[in-house]
Amino acid sequence: MRVSGRGKEVIVTVAMPTQADWVKTVLFDRGYLARIRGDAIKVYLVMLEICGGVPDQSVTISLNQLMKKTRLSCPTVIDSLSRLESLGLVVSTTHERGKVKTYYVSDPTSSLTA
Repeated sequence: MRVSGRGKEVIVTVAMPTQADWVKTVLFDRGYLARIRGDAIKVYLVMLEICGGVPDQSVTISLNQLMKKTRLSCPTVIDSLSRLESLGLVVSTTHERGKVKTYYVSDPTSSLTA
């Protein structure tokens, strides 16, 4: 970006955050926003916030924390996580009952079947 004033020209470098680019690519360019149904988008956005908007990150969060952050009921959060897993956006990496779960926020492939 160039800024001019009073005969002086200053060059300012403006870096776009890669996180915003990645989120835009996944949700809009790859078409996942249209495929995420209902309240699952709220759960996905919380997961993105926790991982700092960076793909291929593991996050540890309890069901209660997800419920508080999204203001959704327990069955709705569980259903939303299931939907996100079926899309390949979030992968549960902890499968022990009663344990705080760790989820992997993946960078899904760009090939979607309609």
